[in-house]
Amino acid sequence: MLKLVERYFHAVASFWPLYGAAFAMAICLSVWWTAMPFVMRNIGGTEAHVGYAWAANMLGYMCGLLLAGAVPRELNPKHTTQTATAVMCAAAVAMGVVVYRVLSANPGTGDLTSIWIVIAAGTVAGVAMSLFWPFIMSWVSADFEGPALNRRLGTYNGAWSGAAIIGPLIGGVLVETNTLLPIVVAAVFLVICLMFLTAARDGSIHARLFEQGAEAAPAGGVDRAVLVRYRWMARISLFCTWVCLGVSRSQFALLFTGMGYSETWFGIIITVFAICNFLVLTVAGRYAFWHFRPGPLLGIQALISMSLLLIIYGHSLWIFVVAFVLMGCGFGFAYSSHLYYGTSASKKRSLQMVIHETTISVGIIIGAGAGGYLAKNVGTYSPYWFSVAVFCAGLVAQIAILLIRRSSSSSATDGG
Repeated sequence: MLKLVERYFHAVASFWPLYGAAFAMAICLSVWWTAMPFVMRNIGGTEAHVGYAWAANMLGYMCGLLLAGAVPRELNPKHTTQTATAVMCAAAVAMGVVVYRVLSANPGTGDLTSIWIVIAAGTVAGVAMSLFWPFIMSWVSADFEGPALNRRLGTYNGAWSGAAIIGPLIGGVLVETNTLLPIVVAAVFLVICLMFLTAARDGSIHARLFEQGAEAAPAGGVDRAVLVRYRWMARISLFCTWVCLGVSRSQFALLFTGMGYSETWFGIIITVFAICNFLVLTVAGRYAFWHFRPGPLLGIQALISMSLLLIIYGHSLWIFVVAFVLMGCGFGFAYSSHLYYGTSASKKRSLQMVIHETTISVGIIIGAGAGGYLAKNVGTYSPYWFSVAVFCAGLVAQIAILLIRRSSSSSATDGG
C-alpha cells in the first residue's frame, strides 16, 4: 500500500509541474501576442510590421524545430525546456528595454531600427520556444496510448488553453493602460514557468522519450492506412486554422480598434475565443466519439470559413463575438485531433511533436506575413479573403484524401 501511495505522489510530482509550466508559458504568450499589434503601433510600426512581428517569431520557431530535429544526440527535456524559458525571458527583457527607450523619447514615432530590434527579439524568442513545446508535450504523453493518451493530452490541453482564456484579457487591459506593461508581465510568467520546470522531476521516462524503435499498432485495431489518412486530414485542418489565427490575431486587432473599439474589448473577444477553444479541447480530451470520423474534420473548414465571412461583412461587436466563438470551436478541435492522430501509435513522439509545431508555425508565418502584406498593399479585408481561399483549398484536399484508397504497400508509410 505504501509503495502504491509513493508511486502516486511520484507521478503527481513528475507531471503536475509540467501542466503548471504549460499554463504559465501559455499566459505569457497570450499576453505577449495579444498586446504586440498595439505595441508595434505605439512605437511607430505599420500594419506590415505587425504582421512581420508574429511571422518572424514563428519563422524562428520553425527554424529552431528543424535544428532540434537534426541534433543527432538525445536532449534532456528538463534541461532543454529550462534553457528555452531562460532565453525567452532574456528576449522579453531586451524587447522591454527597446520599447521603453522609444516611448520615453517620442511615443508613436519610433525609428525603423528600434522596430526591427523588437521584431528580432521576438524571433530569438521563437527559436528558443522550439525547445519548449515539443519537448514538454512528448514528456507529458510518453508511454500512453488510446483513451489513456487522449485523457493525458486532454489534461495538458486544458492547462495551456485555460491559461489562454486569462492571457488575452490581461494583455488587452495592460496594453491599454501602458504599452510596456504586457512585456513586463510576460517576463514575470516566464520566470514562473522556469520555477515549475525546476520543480518537475526527471524520472526514468526520459530514457524512452526519443526511442527510435518501431511504432506501435494503432489503438482499437484501426488499420494503419486509416490512421495515416486521418493524420493528414487533421494536419490540413491544423494548418488552415493557424493561417486564420495568424491573420485574425495580427490584422484584426488593428481593424477592430480602427472601428472605434478599445484594446480591452479586443482582449475580451480573444478571451471568448479562448474559452470556446478550452471547452472543445476539454471535451475532445475526455471523449473518444470523434476518433476516426471524417465529419468533424470536414466541418472545421466550413465553420471557420463562416467565421471569416462574419468578420468581413459584420460591423457590430456582437457579430465579431459570434465569429470568434465559431473560430474558437473549430480551432480547438483541429488542434486536439492533430495532436491525437499524430501521437497515436507512435513511439517517436518527439518527431511527431516537431511536425505538429512546424505545421502550426508555417500556418502562422503564412497567415501573419501574407496578412500584413495584403492589408498594407491590397486592402483591409484582403487577408480574410485569403484565409477563406486557404480553407476552401484545404477542404478539397481533405475530401481527396478521404476518397483515395491507399494500397496495403503504402499503408506502412507514416504520414509524418
